[in-house]
Amino acid sequence: MQIRFSILFLCSFLSLRVLARPAPKSTNVQSIGSSLLSSLEQVGEQTLSSLIKTATGIVTRNQVLTNGSSCATMTVLFARGTDEPGNVGLLTGPPLFEAIADYMNGTNQLAIQGVNYDASVSGFLAGGSTQGATTMAGLINMTLASCPDTTLMLSGYSQGAQVVHLATAQLPANTTSKISSVVLFGDPKNGTAVSGVDASKVLSICHTKDDICQGGEDIRLAHLSYGLGNNGSDVKMAAAFALGGMANKGITSMFMDKVAVGQRFLGS
Repeated sequence: MQIRFSILFLCSFLSLRVLARPAPKSTNVQSIGSSLLSSLEQVGEQTLSSLIKTATGIVTRNQVLTNGSSCATMTVLFARGTDEPGNVGLLTGPPLFEAIADYMNGTNQLAIQGVNYDASVSGFLAGGSTQGATTMAGLINMTLASCPDTTLMLSGYSQGAQVVHLATAQLPANTTSKISSVVLFGDPKNGTAVSGVDASKVLSICHTKDDICQGGEDIRLAHLSYGLGNNGSDVKMAAAFALGGMANKGITSMFMDKVAVGQRFLGS
């Protein structure tokens, strides 16, 4: 697909441009945004414009807010990482949604909603955006109230994972018990339980060389490659985990693998 190729190209290009630059011994989270902007300036204006046009509608998803009374079989609420565009970003969100849609044999049973928050560096350094957490908690309540039978998945990448932790902590047990699954990528709070959600419903994917998962601030390829690295194995594993309990709703796939419950560390 042209869209898939363009998005993967854009993500790969920008990530590699940043990582290929001569860097000091430690590149912290505060410099990653300026490095990406610097890379953008060096891309041909026409090429970049074409890629961004293709990306329109991919970095922003508002299907919960715009679907009205229509309820999907599965709903995904996703919080993007720091400084990512739109409300679902590029590096992890879109590849995850494609993996889920592939396993579901299409998107007509899937609703995706990004969390609208500023995703600033200061928010990450403070332990996650409180505004983002409040917004996500509101989306959880809205989804469960309007579509009580939907299978609800929460997911977040990097600061987005912090937002998931903070959002669930705001909700009562009779709400969090209705969350079907939680998948976190590159979680700065790795090893911390998701409040109110049974551990069997939580999958935390952290690469062994991801300093962010160790509570640090260094951003390297290990933190940027959850959506694109390892031949997409991270997002495929996340999709299979989230869909594993949906056979009773007619959602099955010959491509879905059994996924171990709990925490996974992958070499990268």
